Amino acid sequence: MSLSNRLTRMAAGALGAVVFVAGVLIVTPYFVSEQEARGAVMHALRDATGVEPQIDGPVSFVLLPSPAVRIDGVRLDDGVRPPFTAAAMQATVRLLPLLYGQVEIASLTFEYANLSIDVAADGGVTVGMPLRQRPTPGDDRPEIRFIDGTVLFRAESANRIDVLSAVDAALAWSGAGLTATGSFYWRGMPATFGLSVADTVAFNRGNRSAFKLRLESDLLKVGFDGGVAYRNGIQADGALAADAKSLRKVISHVSNLPLTRDGFGPFKLKAQAALTSNSLALSGLSIDLDGSRADGGLTVKRGDGRTSVQATLASETSDLTPYSGGLTVTEPGGRDWSREPLRLSGLDAFDLDVRLSAGRVVVRKTELQKVAATASMRNGRLTLTVGDAQFRGGTLRGRAALGLGANGVPEVKVEGSIANFDLATGLDSLAGVQNLEGKGTLALSLGGQGEHARAISHALSGTVTLSGNQGALAGISVEQVLNRLERRPLSAATADVAGGRTAYDRLMAKLRVVDGTAQIEEAQLESGRMRVKLAGEASVVRRELDLRGTATLLRAVPAGGAAQPFEVAFLVQGPWEKPNLRPDPAALMQRSETSAPVRGATLWQALSPKPW
Repeated sequence: MSLSNRLTRMAAGALGAVVFVAGVLIVTPYFVSEQEARGAVMHALRDATGVEPQIDGPVSFVLLPSPAVRIDGVRLDDGVRPPFTAAAMQATVRLLPLLYGQVEIASLTFEYANLSIDVAADGGVTVGMPLRQRPTPGDDRPEIRFIDGTVLFRAESANRIDVLSAVDAALAWSGAGLTATGSFYWRGMPATFGLSVADTVAFNRGNRSAFKLRLESDLLKVGFDGGVAYRNGIQADGALAADAKSLRKVISHVSNLPLTRDGFGPFKLKAQAALTSNSLALSGLSIDLDGSRADGGLTVKRGDGRTSVQATLASETSDLTPYSGGLTVTEPGGRDWSREPLRLSGLDAFDLDVRLSAGRVVVRKTELQKVAATASMRNGRLTLTVGDAQFRGGTLRGRAALGLGANGVPEVKVEGSIANFDLATGLDSLAGVQNLEGKGTLALSLGGQGEHARAISHALSGTVTLSGNQGALAGISVEQVLNRLERRPLSAATADVAGGRTAYDRLMAKLRVVDGTAQIEEAQLESGRMRVKLAGEASVVRRELDLRGTATLLRAVPAGGAAQPFEVAFLVQGPWEKPNLRPDPAALMQRSETSAPVRGATLWQALSPKPW
């Protein structure tokens, strides 16, 4: 047989098959009554759901693209759960039994369905779509599909409703197992999901069944692989993993909880999860956030209308700088207090108790090492406690509390101490003071109220004590200046007093802060060759100094007589980062025997302030 004859026969056979199938599709509706089709669909629905369906619309055959029975207006209501409704349902029919006049349903597709899922305060879950337990593994149940449906999640504890729209999903049985896949939109965000329950019979009996869940979107990816049971609410345990490009976007998508200005960026989580009706426990937790990693455990509980979070975490390095926005102390330039409002409304959202141990913690310019700290949040107040930490070679202990005062205005309280730390780097990172060197101890107790840091600086009150030993005052050599002034008071004063260092054996300063002004109760710096005393005040609000003091040059006591110390008064004024230092003009004129020719404007010009 030639090739052309073979092709002709094949084409004729294919055409005949098409004609036969078309004929069957055309003729079959005349052999199947509407009552038979309706009965087959009703039976399939009862078998799948265990509920007597209510059908309001007509029943008709749809031939293409495949034989199907279409019914308009379907309602499932068992009197226990919220009713399930669909604008239309299409039941695909198996072709071969149809040729014998039998209607066997292969799948049920619900169009524009409305499904409600209610979560009670005790964790109980009620799904509006009833699904009957399979009586035997061989029970052949049609696949269930949803096209362009809507799902309403109602959480009694949160008193809110979340809507999933444009839901396309498919539920398929395999033995006693159930698999669901699909896609949906949530708050304008597309997402896909997949879940499987290995043994629905065990699950319905309250026993544990293997369970897998996958949820993916541009915002968040979540995976779970473990087991699930239903005992007075959903209970599950297994491996949990989550991944997000921006945790900030995830939180803002699900909550109006105010966040810090920056931070909460790239996020990854892995843990063994245990879920009950009112709690979630994560053990073996590994969490990466904004480049910082921590390991430990976390528990979330719900009770008495409140959510509480407890965590114990350990980290090699934690950079908390991204989260300090919203609690900003100074403007970006660091020369003025911040006017950014303190946002504290989120402090009452839940209760928090976190214990952190870290090899290194960084917050802006401040760096702590070997940190043992806790953070607690209760009744709208955040308390940070550092039980022990190394700061610039010393030991830091302290507590800071932030919350609303009795009058509803933000309130800050800080108390603590830093022992035996490096003054040069420590005071620079804490207050921008760069002139003191050596080892020292700082103790403070301060508090104030205000809408932002600048307002708090106006109300700041408390005490500050600073002591040091075996250090130096950088930027000036007091002994050299005193020797120069002793020889030629006026000519020496015209020279620049800046430069050099003043070594000291002992440093002591006590300040009392009242409404943003620090009064010096005692301030003294001394060595075997000189002594400096200070008095006056410093404005915390303007970050300025207005101090007066005396510098004394000490001499060894000569044999048979008393030493006459040389003493000069001086002024320290200007911003505390770089104050202006100058000798007291009146005192110098009194000391100079040749002061008369240069009294007046010439002397005041010579003694004009010079930066320290």
